[in-house]
Amino acid sequence: MNLNYNIQKIDKALQDFHNATGINMRLLNADFSSISHVKNADNNYCKCIKSTSSGRKFCSESDRELFSKCKKSRKSEMHICHAGLIDIAIPLIYDNEIIGYIILGQMKGFESINNIKEYLTELGLDANETEKFYNDLSELDYNKIKSIENIAIMLGKYLLLENLLKPYSNKNIESALLYIQNNFEKPLTIQTIAENINLSKSSLYKYFHSHFNCTVNEYINSKRVEKAVKLLGETDLSIEEISQQTGFASAAYFSRTFKKKKGITPLKFRKTVAPNL
Repeated sequence: MNLNYNIQKIDKALQDFHNATGINMRLLNADFSSISHVKNADNNYCKCIKSTSSGRKFCSESDRELFSKCKKSRKSEMHICHAGLIDIAIPLIYDNEIIGYIILGQMKGFESINNIKEYLTELGLDANETEKFYNDLSELDYNKIKSIENIAIMLGKYLLLENLLKPYSNKNIESALLYIQNNFEKPLTIQTIAENINLSKSSLYKYFHSHFNCTVNEYINSKRVEKAVKLLGETDLSIEEISQQTGFASAAYFSRTFKKKKGITPLKFRKTVAPNL
């Protein structure tokens, strides 16, 4: 589902929640793709887990298991992740349809480190260092965790009531977004998009400026960078190969565009940021 959202206000709301509670939070689309997350909020224990490819894989699988429960129940769901921490998923429901999820977590309850030592050893992590990181986390009792959950639910309602997150109602923009989503990995021109959705170029420009405050090409490059982020974190593909798979004309143009949007080069992103996603 394509959503219209105010990313600046959403980012601030999530950051305010983290500043007040110390809890990590992310906002995702209905298909579990990321919309916003608190920057650099992972604790040292989670950073250690995600420093391994197996750890990142288990984190992703744990999140999807939680989202599946939340999608089925259509209400807030809590579980203990593979690394022994508590995560919570909250559905965002608009017009009786789930349009996204809030996930908050990396909260330490009363799970003993002894229950997950074997798992940590299997990841090839230093047992003493990992145990220290785990023990450094603050324990939260059940009542505090439920209070944090309730505040997060209220935050979700705020996002919806303030229309910071809602589905598109414009069929033309829906058609344009669908065409771009299905074709952004190929060379794309505004003329091609306009012709395929039976819309004039001037109308296409107007819709994107109105809905996103950006040009069509800027939106296309945003989708390409989103895909590149995924490939940088989950594959060993070279920068050249990633630029080709995401539709950029060259590796140099890809690197310039990526740095403009992320403030960091693709290679540095892979080394320093991707392991913590």
